[in-house]
Amino acid sequence: MSKPTSVRDVPASLFISKYADYLKRSGQIRNPSWLEIVKTGIHKKNSPLESDWFFFRLASLARRFYIKGGNGVGNLRKKYGGKKRRGSRPVKKLPSGGKIIRFALQELERLNILFKNEKGKRLITKKAQQDMDIRSRKILTKS
Repeated sequence: MSKPTSVRDVPASLFISKYADYLKRSGQIRNPSWLEIVKTGIHKKNSPLESDWFFFRLASLARRFYIKGGNGVGNLRKKYGGKKRRGSRPVKKLPSGGKIIRFALQELERLNILFKNEKGKRLITKKAQQDMDIRSRKILTKS
């Protein structure tokens, strides 16, 4: 009898890359026109170099909600933020852009991966949790 496997048992980078690939292949994600030119925060100089960075952000958010539960946009902005280089002055920690996170959460809600409970807290759906567990089992058996 094998041990039950969850997303927690798979290394984060491996799961996020596989789940992002699944989201990309599903073809259900709407890519807005501003996605190619937007910076991920004011601490960045340029927009992301990879064309599929948004799918990685979606997969990362889905994994985060699987493990930690409900988070607000403000907390997620802090998590995905970074350090602003200010020349000779000390480095300052800045949050990421909120529009990207709000749009990603709306897409995950539209795909029924996340839902809002009666208190307005976003949580992962049972079906999405089972789907992510199945994908993590496949990832562990292949590697």
